[in-house]
Amino acid sequence: HGDNFQALNLITGKYRGRVKCVYIDPPYNTDASAILYKNNYKDSSWLTMMENRLVLARLLLSDDGVLCCAIDDEEAWRLRALMQSIFERELGIVAVRSNPAGRKSGEQFSPAHEYAFFYGMQDSAPRSLPKTEKELKRYPLSDEKGRYAWYNLIRNGANDKRADAPKMFYPIYVGQKDALRIPKMEWSENKQEYKILEEPRAGEIVVFPVVGDVEKNWHRGWDRVQSEIGDYRVRRNGEGVSIDFKGRMDPDSMPKTWWHRCEYASANHGTLALKNMFSESPFDFAKSIKLVEDCIRASGGGEGAHIVDFFAGSGTTAHAVINLNREDDGKRKFVLAEMGEHFDGVVLPRIKKVMFAPEWKDGKPSHNGNGGNMFEGKGEPRLIKYQRIESYEDALDNIHFDKDAVLSDEKDYQARYMLKWESKGCATFANAAALDSPFPYKLRRAKDGKDEYVSADLPETFNYLAGMHLRARRKEQDGNCDYLLDYGVMDGKETVIVWRDTKGWTKADYLRDRKFLQGQEWVKSARMVYTNGDNALKGAKSLNPLFNKLMFSQGE
Repeated sequence: HGDNFQALNLITGKYRGRVKCVYIDPPYNTDASAILYKNNYKDSSWLTMMENRLVLARLLLSDDGVLCCAIDDEEAWRLRALMQSIFERELGIVAVRSNPAGRKSGEQFSPAHEYAFFYGMQDSAPRSLPKTEKELKRYPLSDEKGRYAWYNLIRNGANDKRADAPKMFYPIYVGQKDALRIPKMEWSENKQEYKILEEPRAGEIVVFPVVGDVEKNWHRGWDRVQSEIGDYRVRRNGEGVSIDFKGRMDPDSMPKTWWHRCEYASANHGTLALKNMFSESPFDFAKSIKLVEDCIRASGGGEGAHIVDFFAGSGTTAHAVINLNREDDGKRKFVLAEMGEHFDGVVLPRIKKVMFAPEWKDGKPSHNGNGGNMFEGKGEPRLIKYQRIESYEDALDNIHFDKDAVLSDEKDYQARYMLKWESKGCATFANAAALDSPFPYKLRRAKDGKDEYVSADLPETFNYLAGMHLRARRKEQDGNCDYLLDYGVMDGKETVIVWRDTKGWTKADYLRDRKFLQGQEWVKSARMVYTNGDNALKGAKSLNPLFNKLMFSQGE
């Protein structure tokens, strides 16, 4: 919960190069969806907002990762130019029929569509989508190779005459038991035809691609027919002999650039779905869940992928990821960022509800006729973690100036220097004193006209900034000293990070601390050990310099 630019800066250390799919639905330049964001950004201001975030998002993508951005006509052409300048590959621009009834637009055409822009890295490529019922009906039969349908081998339509493709005009011999055979032939470049080197055997019929008096051509060349002879059949009727071939469905075919499924309509499969979960509509213009699912699929968000959405809105991306995990028992993980007040009223409750049951009606979980078991499929998540990021306003609220400092009336001095010197001991800077006593660390926050103090998690903040991939966490106690030990991987090394309150420690305390840490198995096995504040442990480092460097550097 926080500004998405801050969120992206925070998670870059941990997720750099690890994200398979970024899906975003940013605020458009339209007054039709004025939620939290000021949707009257215009042109360069809007593009600046997008550029700052897209540059950071690019750092998250894996070498074959894909970013999908939903957008409408208002800023589409400007956004396309921006994304072409940031990403290595443009994978496709998809038009989506998201509003079949059309949106009211005054004296302009009524928009019924939006776009999905797919961009990626050098190794990125789109992935296939599940076939629709309509597509499957085109291939009603199946064998060991997959689904297929029978088609006449004679080409019909454009370029179907013998002169259009003379090498596709050749004889096929059909035996009495409908066995097919390609005779030996030799191509004559001068005559632009085959010289037949082998006569028909007894009982064989010679079949050419001729319809009436018109010489046409075959769909496939003779070498392919010969190599796949089992994929052809003979039909005998009063007019003679016809040859059919198996036209096979390609399950891995690339998605088309026109997505028109009724499930992509936001009204019925976005806003209405949300209303069913809450018994009222808590969020306007929620995205279609099915549309986001297919955007993730097309981006390659497979079973173990990390999916990021830093314009989370109502939480549709989380909903889609949970659905996909249920569908294939996957282990996808989502990271969302949202700054609106509806984070507590919509996003979190929605995620909890979807985790509990896949279907809802009138604000209640629906059994959906499956014998009382509300869970349909596997892959239900058991745990989510949510955090709140210090806001710009919070940071300003926590600046405390030195009472003894000589304050200048010159605004230039205040802007340039007071935030460096007279306020360097303030809470928002998390200085050395704060790091020596991390557990009771609090920030002041103004809420409803009153000040309140909230706990700030310095260990979690450091883990994100340093890119620590946490494997286990343990609390220990030695005498009156409480310890928090984080075990994981940082910079490719097995790392332990030790937190304790060292305020007022003496030499004897550091010696006791060393003895305690030397007895910890995690510390013994780790290649790197960090402690907050100083330590007397051989080979261990203080995390304070690294924390301060990461906390106050940006874009490194």
